[in-house]
Amino acid sequence: MATPVLAFAQLASDCESEGMTPHNAERVAGELAKTFSVHADEIAILKLEKTLLVFLYPAKLHQVGSIPLNQSSSVAARTAVTKRAEAINNFAQTKHASVFESVELGKKPEPGAHKEEKHVIQKLMTVPVVSATGVLGVIQVSRKGTSAPAAGADFGQPELQRLVQIATALAKCFK
Repeated sequence: MATPVLAFAQLASDCESEGMTPHNAERVAGELAKTFSVHADEIAILKLEKTLLVFLYPAKLHQVGSIPLNQSSSVAARTAVTKRAEAINNFAQTKHASVFESVELGKKPEPGAHKEEKHVIQKLMTVPVVSATGVLGVIQVSRKGTSAPAAGADFGQPELQRLVQIATALAKCFK
């Protein structure tokens, strides 16, 4: 069985000619979700366009807006500016821009069903997508829940390193 990094390198080769189209971003997000055992709505793929980070996935966030690199409360912007990967296992307690979290990405509750407590990002891995020319984007993998324990296990250094390697393999799709 191929390692996740090799599988993503193959996926990047498949996507390279078209770039990170909405379809390719969805494919990559699906593979990331499987690799890190998270839900598809716990993946974010952003591309740097001039001085803005634009959501490629989830597609619904593309219409909501973009993130300026000088947005001091944005973890994604900080990742792009510092070119530093990090795991934040107490994300809900970290000061961050939360406008994108308020967008409903999952299924709406059935009429008459009890409304669930709000699932918010509790844990987050954020890595820059970097090439020889500089930062091309940011990939984020999160765990959502009503509390940190409910969201699942903390992200560890091995998972963060794997995501860094995957982002490196995917860089050629971001050009």
